[in-house]
Amino acid sequence: NVPHTQNDFLNKMAAAANLLLLLLVGSSSAFTLTPSPLFTRLSTLRPTLGQHRSLNPSLARGGSTARACSGAPLGPVLGGVRMVSAGASEGERGESTSIVEGPLQGQFGTWFVDQHDAAEVLTYRGALVASALSVSLGVFLGVSGGEASPPPAWALDLCAVGFFASFGVSIATIHIYMKPMHDFLKVLWGAGVAGSLGVLALGESHSLIMATYEQPALLLAWGWVFVALTGLFFKEFACFQRWEASALFALTPLLTGGHFLGVIGGDVQQGMAIALSAVFTFFAARKFTQPYYADIGDKTIFNLFAAQKAQMDKDAA
Repeated sequence: NVPHTQNDFLNKMAAAANLLLLLLVGSSSAFTLTPSPLFTRLSTLRPTLGQHRSLNPSLARGGSTARACSGAPLGPVLGGVRMVSAGASEGERGESTSIVEGPLQGQFGTWFVDQHDAAEVLTYRGALVASALSVSLGVFLGVSGGEASPPPAWALDLCAVGFFASFGVSIATIHIYMKPMHDFLKVLWGAGVAGSLGVLALGESHSLIMATYEQPALLLAWGWVFVALTGLFFKEFACFQRWEASALFALTPLLTGGHFLGVIGGDVQQGMAIALSAVFTFFAARKFTQPYYADIGDKTIFNLFAAQKAQMDKDAA
């Protein structure tokens, strides 16, 4: 059976997952902070964990850095991640590609860091930088000329394209323990992309940013990307408790929601946009000061999920 401390850990994960979904959809009654069926069956899977030493990355991606999120010791780590069981031999560990650090202690065993997953982490962080720079450039163009000399609509839309593309890469490479939550963020991003294309194709001006500035209701079509962005900031704050992630988690919905509802004046919106772009850039750049394992999380948890999926597939066969 899974030890009591591991049950507590799983209960906390389920509660955090439900809380994030609750915040994203804005419902006070849609979810309850109780363990999901995903975790209630984990105790039956413990004997199978040793049979799943290599991680199947298509099953789930996970993410965190502090002990509360990853269970790994704090300190610099180079490379990506491959998990092996606590009893794996040196020969088994040598099968992994370019293991450069480890073992690291996870919730259900030990795991190692290799170059492949380091590249994935760098892709995630680099995409965040590109997203932040796209937002910052768009804000600079929007506020530098003022109403007397607004920037060309195509330039602002080009910044939006850069943001959508790079943020999509971030969403694809972020590590989140709960695969349904990861998929939910992807759906929100996809809905935003589809809505923005609809605005560009069907709008009278065939512009996105300028049209939305003049008609805030258009955020109903493509503003879902900002919901996904808020979810990413929530995940980062929940794992690392960094002030910039907390500030962005608040600024993003306040700015977009305030513009949509028309309750924030133009000067205030301008100030909030400048603050958001500056903090976003700082947040993205500061990610590079963290060790690689920080954005990977605990691979033993993903191994557990892989074992559960294998057991469920076996039961369904």
